[in-house]
Amino acid sequence: MIRKLKAGALLIVFGELIAWISNYAAERELSSFGGFASGVLLGISVGMKLVGIVLLFIFIVKYQKK
Repeated sequence: MIRKLKAGALLIVFGELIAWISNYAAERELSSFGGFASGVLLGISVGMKLVGIVLLFIFIVKYQKK
């Protein structure tokens, strides 16, 4: 049970870190590959945040039942 809480929190934190890296890379874009890489990082970041939020939501719902 606590594992889901830790995993959710870590995914949200890592998602934020990747978003910062993506924003930094977007500022220094020199080619079309840079834009592609920035978009991929942004997509991964959003996905990690969503999964983290879902895990936290599941933890909260199950914790309230106990």
